[in-house]
Amino acid sequence: MALHCPATLLVAPAPRDAKGVASLVDALTGDRVLAVVRAPGVAVGQELAERLGAPLEDEVGLAADEPDPATLDAIADLHRGEKVLVLTSPGEARGAPFVRLELD
Repeated sequence: MALHCPATLLVAPAPRDAKGVASLVDALTGDRVLAVVRAPGVAVGQELAERLGAPLEDEVGLAADEPDPATLDAIADLHRGEKVLVLTSPGEARGAPFVRLELD
């Protein structure tokens, strides 16, 4: 039987402006984000990665309006035991600024 550490994905819509970036960074205070994953071309991903001190990765599967569960599973497989910010298509956060998913 293999034991796997779950990955923690912090799934958030990509902020639209500097105020949104600052709000998301503030909301992530206390979370040690080890990577930022974005759809190719989501420019704000670079700024978030720099502000969080984390590497930036592109994931083509995030280009859809809603991330496919298989895409999230693939990201989790690459980041076992880590906390990763996953940026979905730009939009306004409804309620919480991000959704925390623990994926085995």
